[in-house]
Amino acid sequence: MMFKRCVLLVILAWAAPAMAEDLHYNVVAFSESASVRVPNDMMSVTLRVVESGAARETVSNKVTKRVNAVLARAKGNRAFEVESGSRSVYPEYDAKRMGIKGWTDSAEIFVKSTDFAALSKLVADSQQDAMLGDVSFSVSPKKYAAAVDEASEQALRSFRARALNVSKTLGFSGYKIVRVELNQSFENGDNSAEAMPMAASFARSAKAMEAVLMDMNAGVRTVRQTAHGSVQLQ
Repeated sequence: MMFKRCVLLVILAWAAPAMAEDLHYNVVAFSESASVRVPNDMMSVTLRVVESGAARETVSNKVTKRVNAVLARAKGNRAFEVESGSRSVYPEYDAKRMGIKGWTDSAEIFVKSTDFAALSKLVADSQQDAMLGDVSFSVSPKKYAAAVDEASEQALRSFRARALNVSKTLGFSGYKIVRVELNQSFENGDNSAEAMPMAASFARSAKAMEAVLMDMNAGVRTVRQTAHGSVQLQ
């Protein structure tokens, strides 16, 4: 029994270097990348409701009424994703900070949609209730996933083509993939959209505001996929 165990250990010790040599012999490592430019198809806006006055309850009631009006208007369209943001109430003190002279109540509403025209109209129609805060553009999850798949396919095709080219150039008939890893990155493109000043919502008519939003350049993003890997030439 001891003799068999010793023989087995000797065989394994002899085979291990050979196995390691087979694994690392004629192995080439390299990377290939592919990029897909994706137009931003999601618009996000922040609507802010602000009221100030002497009586805290009166101020808060006004904010609640205006917020509810905006939410009802936004939730009436299934194309919108609506979310209530933060709300805060704080006192305003007199010059000597000896007493409270009034209160300010503010609330935020976040709305996003792939329907730019409908969202622009919502902002314009809500001017009497809420000020426009920020406007931003991004890629929707569905479109982003499709871009990742496209970039991955391109990167892997390039990886396969390069592996075949390397094997032929070095006099081999083919190759075997040892490992492949995909690393993804998301880069901003030429996005000219900037946050619009809050006061701008009261400085324009509804139609003018709608036109301003529709004229904004949504910009593009770039999805980059890199295939890192190694192949064994055969």
